[in-house]
Amino acid sequence: MTALEKTSYGYIKEGKVFRKGFLEYPDLAIGDVKGTEEESITFYENRFDLAEKQVNTVSEKIESNTNKGSFLMKVLHLKETLHQFDAIGDFEKLYSQLGSLETELNAYVEANRHKNLQIKTALLEELKTVAKSSEWKTASLAVKEIQSKWTKTGAVAEEQKEAIEGAYNELIKFFYDSRAAFYADLDKMMAEKEEDYKAFIKKAEALKEIDAISELKAAIRTHTEEWKALPRIKPAKHNVYWQEFQVVIKAALNKARKIEKTKKKASTKDNLKAKQEIIEQLTVANQEIAPNFQLSQVQKAWKAIGPVDKKVSNELYEKFLFLTDSISEKQFLNSLVKKKSKKDSSEDELKKLRIRLLRGLMDRDISELRTFEENLGKFSMAKGLDGLLDKKLSQQKRKVEVKKGILQELKKQVIKS
Repeated sequence: MTALEKTSYGYIKEGKVFRKGFLEYPDLAIGDVKGTEEESITFYENRFDLAEKQVNTVSEKIESNTNKGSFLMKVLHLKETLHQFDAIGDFEKLYSQLGSLETELNAYVEANRHKNLQIKTALLEELKTVAKSSEWKTASLAVKEIQSKWTKTGAVAEEQKEAIEGAYNELIKFFYDSRAAFYADLDKMMAEKEEDYKAFIKKAEALKEIDAISELKAAIRTHTEEWKALPRIKPAKHNVYWQEFQVVIKAALNKARKIEKTKKKASTKDNLKAKQEIIEQLTVANQEIAPNFQLSQVQKAWKAIGPVDKKVSNELYEKFLFLTDSISEKQFLNSLVKKKSKKDSSEDELKKLRIRLLRGLMDRDISELRTFEENLGKFSMAKGLDGLLDKKLSQQKRKVEVKKGILQELKKQVIKS
């Protein structure tokens, strides 16, 4: 049996292997004879398995996949190219199979496009209602959801595409144009309301002409009530005008307080003398290692004294704080010594215990001070916070300095003994 007789799908002619024509496709030279004629024919018959596998694979994917329409182009591509494949076999059967797949997919795509048309028609009806709404926040969310669903929905039939897409785009444009016009009108209205705020600030400038503190505070309360009655505007703008109002109030209060301080200046000398006397009492009491002194009464008396000249006020207050802190630390240290000491402890033992306890307290304060200084840069400097942090830092430093001073006193006592 010759190679030509072996198969009805191919033959050999003039040293070349031919695949026989089928359907509208003519005979095709697919390669040269290599080895015997029979071996060459067998080689290309075996290659037909590859062509058959391509068709079977796409058929299986269509069967198992829910989105079958996505394989239509693959089927059409195989129909256009498979007849050129260099193999010998029943290509007519493969083309029949591809034809069936194409028919199936076309029906599937047509059904899907009909379904897509129904979905988009329903979305259009929903959009018609939403596009007319003036509840802009709610409507905007609804329109975005419709847009998302529309995008995810597949194509409709070509002859219906222009009409339905045109209606959709027209409604979307109508909604966003209407919303833009609304917010433009709102901005215009807000601008008109801002004029009321500008007029209010201008009127509030008159507060700076009031010198008496009590009268000024009453006028500020009245203005604040008027502020509350102003029309609502955007929060950011509202805050700007509120800050401007606060600047006017602050300037008015500062001016009135300066005038009040001028009136009180005559009494500052008596106040200074009274505070100096308290400093002297504290200085005497602080000379004791375990002072028996009622700090609370002195602190209350200090607060009751009126203001003194600014040039000496800070220095005097620092002395007061240092002395009261020192006396308080000594009293606290003395209570610790009483708790920690034994009943039969000698005076020397008590002195050494006092030093040891004080060093422990001082080491803790120094550690806290270092930690505070290291973390100082990490704090957010909101308005007013920087002043609080500076005050806290000063307190911490003073605690350390006070304990260092007491420690020096205790060491001198030990040396004398």
